[in-house]
Amino acid sequence: MRRKAISFDQANRLQREAESLLQGAEFDVDSSAVLELVRDSDCSAYDCEFIALAIKLGTKLVTMDKKLLRAFPAHAMPLSKS
Repeated sequence: MRRKAISFDQANRLQREAESLLQGAEFDVDSSAVLELVRDSDCSAYDCEFIALAIKLGTKLVTMDKKLLRAFPAHAMPLSKS
């Protein structure tokens, strides 16, 4: 919208469609777990939510974010791991 590539109505329609497709596939993460990860790293709460979810699901976060990879090597892996 900011770049005038799509109108407000188009953006709204796409947002509703995306929410519909994702309905039922949301996950809750424990806020305390997120804050502990923030406390123990220099990562944002937003980024730590993804790590907390990976931990909860027993998987690794695949990311290109170097800060997350350094802060959480046990829970994050690079996109192009050899």
